[in-house]
Amino acid sequence: MQEPLSPLSTAFGALDAASSDLIRSIVDNVPTMIAYFDRTLLCRYANASYRQLFEKPGQPLEGAPFVSLVQPNMRDDILPRAQAALRGEPQSFEYERLTPTGQRLQVEVRYRPDLRQGEVHGLFVELHDITHHKRIEDLVLEANRDLEERVQERTAKLFESEQRFRLMVDGLQDYCIYFLDADGNITDWTDSAQRLHAIPPHLALRQHLGLLLDASHPGSAPAALGQLLRQAIDNGHAESDGWQVREGQPPFWAHTTLTALRNGRGELQGLSAITKDMTAAKRLEAVMADLNQELETRIQSRTRELTMANRDIDAFAHMVSHDLRAPLRHISGFVTLLREDLNDHITALPAPVANTMTRHLEAVDQSNRRLAKMIESVLEYARLGRTTLTATTVDLGTVVHAQIGYAQTAAGDRTVEWVVPSQWPQVQGDASLLGKLLGCLLDNALKYTRHTPAACIEMGWRHANPSDPQPSGYPQGEPRTVLWVKDNGAGFDRERATNLFVMFQRQHHSMDFEGTGTGLALSQRIVALHGGTIRADSQPGKGCTVSIGLPT
Repeated sequence: MQEPLSPLSTAFGALDAASSDLIRSIVDNVPTMIAYFDRTLLCRYANASYRQLFEKPGQPLEGAPFVSLVQPNMRDDILPRAQAALRGEPQSFEYERLTPTGQRLQVEVRYRPDLRQGEVHGLFVELHDITHHKRIEDLVLEANRDLEERVQERTAKLFESEQRFRLMVDGLQDYCIYFLDADGNITDWTDSAQRLHAIPPHLALRQHLGLLLDASHPGSAPAALGQLLRQAIDNGHAESDGWQVREGQPPFWAHTTLTALRNGRGELQGLSAITKDMTAAKRLEAVMADLNQELETRIQSRTRELTMANRDIDAFAHMVSHDLRAPLRHISGFVTLLREDLNDHITALPAPVANTMTRHLEAVDQSNRRLAKMIESVLEYARLGRTTLTATTVDLGTVVHAQIGYAQTAAGDRTVEWVVPSQWPQVQGDASLLGKLLGCLLDNALKYTRHTPAACIEMGWRHANPSDPQPSGYPQGEPRTVLWVKDNGAGFDRERATNLFVMFQRQHHSMDFEGTGTGLALSQRIVALHGGTIRADSQPGKGCTVSIGLPT
């Protein structure tokens, strides 16, 4: 008795059992998802790939209706296609569905009628997984879309850049830009060139560069023009100054720069010419030359006057040192003689009269000595004004400690606290003048701390910073050292000390503190000779700090 045919045998025709198993094994091992549905759309066969996608646990596909395998949201689209295939119309489409694990799967579907002897017996279903292809297509599509957007963006930017360049070139006032070929013929005549030279394009295009040069231009000769073009081509650029033509108007002084234009392969594409109207600058240069000539004449005149003034100062200094000091010596001598002559008679006078005469003689003697000191200070100040400084490297520590030794000797029995660092930098200057400078400052500090019970004098230094005052007329930004002398003495009102560094200007009465008012004036002149700065900060009763900036 013959065995009944299996569903696969029914689907593929009358085959023996061995052929059916072989075909099933082959079909189960292909990646394409294959199924067969009869005329009533019941599943009669499905290979392993199809079952993996559609079969649910405990529910075999064989015998399952077609509609149960279709996603509800896709039934209105897929069922009509299946019916059409049963009518003998092959179908092919794509759609997306979810796998049992929840992943999205893009599939290509083909419905093929099972036609035998002109009659449709069922429906072959083929599903191809095209998820990977779809992703590639999406990536390619996205890349194409992105590329298209970039191309459009670059095109828009290029157009915008060209427009800006054209507007910029055409809108130039004192400049113009035009282009030449390698032989110097004009190939592109812009609006800016037309405006500057007042030559219309039809008269300028294809004309040689020499058309634009005035006959008085130093490079208007053909040989000179050829050399200028060769220099631009060989070196990348060339420049030329001279008079150029402006149609219907006088020539104008211009500066022209020729630049070689090459492509990415280094091939010469032509030359660009940028011309600037320098007429106003040329006129200003002539005016400045006249002014400089006049200034030079004035300087020479002032130099002669200054030389004569220096001679007068020298004559005055000689007179002060000899003619004025001699009468002072006479006055001092006669005061001494007068005091000796009166010694024998003053005791016979009444006490009030004798005391008054003694005070008057002492006052004359003090005034004489004070005037002598003032004359000596004037001479020293004048000598400093004629001093030419030859700066050397000075060890500031040696100068400082020497002057402190002198100051401590001058202090005598006074108790003074000295705050002085052990390490000092080197500066550029004159050691003798720097010693005199520090001597003046320490003398002032000792003087104005005389009435302070616990006198303290502090010295220190630091490297200068940009916020420190800079000397006028000297190089800015060079390394500098700031040193200071600080005391806790009488101090003064800085707001009222408008003439602090002027000769003989004092902030305290001579009855309170002796002196001639020349120390700070001499200090300022010494600092000025060194190209430095000096400033004093003080408050009444709170001492004074004098800061000095010197080149390192």
